[in-house]
Amino acid sequence: MAKVIGIDLGTTMSAMAYVNEHGQAEIIKNAEGQNITPSVVRFGKNDQVAVGRTAKNAAVAQPKNVVQFIKSRMSDPDYLTPPDDSGTTHRPEEISALILKNLKQDAEKALGEVVTKAVITVPAYFGDLERQRTKQAGGIAGFEVLDIIDEPTAAAIAYGIKQTQENMTILVYDLGGGTFDVTVLRVVGGGELKVLATEGNKSLGGTYFDEAICNFFAEQFRSTHQADPLENLRTYQDFRNKAEVAKVDLSKDVEIYINLTAEGKVLDIELTREQVENLITSDIDQTQVLTEKVLEAAALKWGNVDKVLLVGGSTRIPLVQKMVKALTGKEPETGINPDEVVAMGAAIYAAGLGGITLRGAGGKAIAAPKVRNVTAHSLGIIAKNDAEEDINFKLIQKNSEIPAEGEGIFTTFEDNQTEARIQIVQGEDENPEYCTKVGDAGVLTGIPPKSKGTAKIQVRLGYDKSGMVRLHAKELESGVELVANIENHALLSGEEMRKVTAKVQGLRVT
Repeated sequence: MAKVIGIDLGTTMSAMAYVNEHGQAEIIKNAEGQNITPSVVRFGKNDQVAVGRTAKNAAVAQPKNVVQFIKSRMSDPDYLTPPDDSGTTHRPEEISALILKNLKQDAEKALGEVVTKAVITVPAYFGDLERQRTKQAGGIAGFEVLDIIDEPTAAAIAYGIKQTQENMTILVYDLGGGTFDVTVLRVVGGGELKVLATEGNKSLGGTYFDEAICNFFAEQFRSTHQADPLENLRTYQDFRNKAEVAKVDLSKDVEIYINLTAEGKVLDIELTREQVENLITSDIDQTQVLTEKVLEAAALKWGNVDKVLLVGGSTRIPLVQKMVKALTGKEPETGINPDEVVAMGAAIYAAGLGGITLRGAGGKAIAAPKVRNVTAHSLGIIAKNDAEEDINFKLIQKNSEIPAEGEGIFTTFEDNQTEARIQIVQGEDENPEYCTKVGDAGVLTGIPPKSKGTAKIQVRLGYDKSGMVRLHAKELESGVELVANIENHALLSGEEMRKVTAKVQGLRVT
């Protein structure tokens, strides 16, 4: 049976896995024999593109040609990378597709066969735009994307399978390179996982810790030499690289020594774990607030949580582990490598979708995992309040089980109004300006002319497992209707997909 793989497409590192002939999840090594690949792309000459370690190593020498942390830009509908040395800009989907194309090539080399099907993971707090963009990136790379699955859910699948699927409630604390998610799930047996609630922050993680340490280095340098080392792009990248190394080293040691050079000047400094902890404490505190919030949303107490699972490389930081243990009163589970557990879970889920037999301890066949997920954000439409101000009227509340549906009754705000435009937004704020526009459902026409506030317009909003948003609006007296499947305005069109796919497939990726 053809292999299907699971991919953890990370902000800083990516990993891939598959279910082997023994029915067990196994990490797929990249072409360099490593279990994880830096999510970094370098554009070279003659349509040559490097992905991974060599691209990351080129960031100091060729900062304009190297793209990092693109996952954090997936939510920006208008984002383009700064021009590279050839003057070319790139969309987030294109960069993600190049990373995925490299992973696909490495998987095919390791497994000895063509790989066309995959499940790709995303942060639980990703919205509709980021999820659909990730799916498009997979298609551009040459994959049939079987599903997009949340990273904490994938981790719980890996853990649930490892624990022979016994019933338990798991809290997954997922602190990665650029995102934070915390999710409460119930493993209900028979391979089924029910997500109870999720919280998160799309701009919090290891890369932001690196930035804080980098800025600390710069402050020390400015204080000593009265020169700003970060004005030079190469020096900035060098300081960031040293900040990342310092962060990792201080997870093992309590003090290290750093050599900084810029503009012909040198500074040697001693850096302690306590200093770094002071720099990142506010971010760690924010993860604690979100963790407490998700437990409240799930209507649970800490005594109801059976296991706490740490996911993501940033959970190796001692301050993180200390906080989680103190907050939950439980020793966090560290039985699976936090860099690999998401890809392992995605592979298990992908195998179930692909009809591949999964086996537990002793080789006994076990049920394929089934996931009952919830919405990470509320979905609503833009309506008018009594003051005739635009508001986000939520029809599907955050943490509603998917598929979800909600409805409301609305009216006109002008005399003799015969049509109404319906726009869908995603978010928690009442002001639509602080929400994300999902799409425009179009215009309901043929409303009988009446005094304002008289017509009754029923609006039903649906959100299915694939992420498709559907809207049905009906004026109740006349029966005129509007039915729409919503496609996000920021996604690539069919023609744009063909052009970007041709471009990516025409590049030589190494």
